[in-house]
Amino acid sequence: MKNLFLRGWLILFPVYLIVGTGCGKAQNIPQPNDTLNPPVHQPALMGRLIFHSYTCYTCNDAKIYLYDFATGKLSNLSDAWNITNPMNAHFSPDGKSIVFMGRQQGSGWDIFRWRIGSSGSPVNLTAQYGNQRNEDPKYAADGTRIVFKQNGRLKEADTLGNIVRSLEVPQAEASMPYYTKADSVILYSGMDASGKETDIFQVSLKTGFVKPLAAQPDIQEYYPIARDDTSYFYSRWYSASNRSDQVYLGFLNGRNPQRLLFNESGADFSDAYPVNSRFLILSSTVSGGKGGYDLFVADMVSGAKWSMNTYHLSVNSSGNELGACYTER
Repeated sequence: MKNLFLRGWLILFPVYLIVGTGCGKAQNIPQPNDTLNPPVHQPALMGRLIFHSYTCYTCNDAKIYLYDFATGKLSNLSDAWNITNPMNAHFSPDGKSIVFMGRQQGSGWDIFRWRIGSSGSPVNLTAQYGNQRNEDPKYAADGTRIVFKQNGRLKEADTLGNIVRSLEVPQAEASMPYYTKADSVILYSGMDASGKETDIFQVSLKTGFVKPLAAQPDIQEYYPIARDDTSYFYSRWYSASNRSDQVYLGFLNGRNPQRLLFNESGADFSDAYPVNSRFLILSSTVSGGKGGYDLFVADMVSGAKWSMNTYHLSVNSSGNELGACYTER
């Protein structure tokens, strides 16, 4: 099993797995020579990107950065905060604030909320729950709720941090939750009791029904991010014998997932986040980069990809750039 801590994905000890079937053999999307979808030039983006960078996960030196494509400005946000190892930031729907996970002296992992541009410190939303492991926060599309993981269980809270719902799912360890289908469904990664199987599931907030979405035997599948109300990106091993992470496009209706064309079997591709219907931002260890994981903009149709350093020379570093989130606002 690949070390999931490398990406800041904190997975505890599971005891149970929901019984489900796999989603079938994955298929690629149209090939680069498809005349209906020819390769395109590097996109001129106008939104904002937030991400974290660290030397190594156990180095506890993560920092959060904000890059504005329109102005070309790269900002280190977290050096002004008294928070250790901040990571996995997510924009609010209006683009005015972020939530992220981090640690303060004498506490476990907590969820923080910060208004972008504020001179004040981020607000600790989960300090009220004591020394817990609060991780992986994501805003709902309506901006009124946040879903996160607390000690391996999925929780929903309002934007003040008050827990309004605990989601009962069969897995003892549920991670990386993400809203979809107009905030009626949450995608998440669940691990079985052996710790050898990590799969993608969805849980209905209306009925509590849990359904496996990507559950290939002997393949680790994780980090689901909704692309729209019908599809999502996730990371999985290339094969049981080749544990290079690859980015796939999955579908909520059970359609076979698609391995996207920019992947290379000899490198890791992970942490994909949608930019629009065609482009996404991801992290990869592909050769020619500046460090461990570098950020890239990728075309899911043609397979073309461009280092984020072609937008700004200092985005990628000798460390690891991960956890990308993009907003047009």
